[in-house]
Amino acid sequence: MKKLIVLVAGLGLMLGAFPGATAGPSAGGYSSDNVEFVQFIPFEVGTATGANFWEQGKDHYMIITSWRSFSIYNINDPENPALESQTPFGFKFENEDVATNGEIMLFSESLPGNALHIWNVEDVSNPVEIGSVPGAGNHTTSCILDCKWAYGDSGAITDLRNPAKPKLMKEKWGDGMPPHGGNHDVTEVKNGIVLTSTSPMLLLDARKDPVHPKLLAMGEAFDGNGLDFHSNLWPRNMKDRWVLTSGETCCGAEQCTPERSAGWSTWDTKGWQKTKTLKKVDIWHAYQGTVTNGGGVASAPFGCSPHWFTTHPNWNNGGIAAIGWYNSGTRFLEVSSKGKIKEAGWFLPNAGGTSAAYFINKEIVYAVDYQRGLDVLRFTGKA
Repeated sequence: MKKLIVLVAGLGLMLGAFPGATAGPSAGGYSSDNVEFVQFIPFEVGTATGANFWEQGKDHYMIITSWRSFSIYNINDPENPALESQTPFGFKFENEDVATNGEIMLFSESLPGNALHIWNVEDVSNPVEIGSVPGAGNHTTSCILDCKWAYGDSGAITDLRNPAKPKLMKEKWGDGMPPHGGNHDVTEVKNGIVLTSTSPMLLLDARKDPVHPKLLAMGEAFDGNGLDFHSNLWPRNMKDRWVLTSGETCCGAEQCTPERSAGWSTWDTKGWQKTKTLKKVDIWHAYQGTVTNGGGVASAPFGCSPHWFTTHPNWNNGGIAAIGWYNSGTRFLEVSSKGKIKEAGWFLPNAGGTSAAYFINKEIVYAVDYQRGLDVLRFTGKA
């Protein structure tokens, strides 16, 4: 999301149905007939932003960050996350893309300070901050090379080889690169290979020299609305045909229309090694609606844009993706073998603003919500 959200109370009930589906109420809101509401887990109201996951021995963990704290859950039973610890730290904005390797966690504070905070999370019951880096607090920061390095969305490169003594090495990984803008995030799509959520996208190789990454390829300039690129994925460690991206027009009461809101897109990677180019194939927008004709609603503060997303475990050159879509809730989209997108299901929470959606296994999805906390869902559609 953009650099700051002004929270307001009184979000109305968001209702809708995608064409051909059956809308049904549940304890958590409304959903298509192939999405079940399992339970709601409250978090700090208005601040649950994003999550990440790791394994430690036989245990599976999730960390959720907010503007005031972060919480660690044991998710061995995916339908019933069990709280291990909650760590308050005062107001820090906004670590929505949580970076961790299961040993350290990075909290990127852009406001009110400008610092990258490094936490040791190996003891899930008692996380400890072990270092910080003034000047490296970009809006989002991602782990590179197993968290030995960190890249910030605005360009900060931090050496984490000794995480207790981190060092800011460079303020702009984009120095010397072709002109680009709209920086929001970077994604390590393969060990040491980074795809930037910029306009245009840049594919960078940080394996040999993380401080001076090499440009491998670019996406076409994006012609969408608002923030051109919010986040991206290249599934299956770059083996997949498709790169997936979300945009963002946040924040306000924009209409759920292609002219007023951002969309979710597919990009063709075929032959990228020769062409050095990623080409956009399709884009899908959420739609305006009610419980009878489907869609999200235009209401502040979040608007009608896609945010963080994941792909189904069965994804292979297409399949199902779950996307947090602000006032349009959690959207399930299907990508064909030709890169074309159609809707496959949805969940619209009561008075929510969905930040992210994560497939935990082939059925269970966690929807992280700014207004609510965590919604546990079950997707029963075909994947």
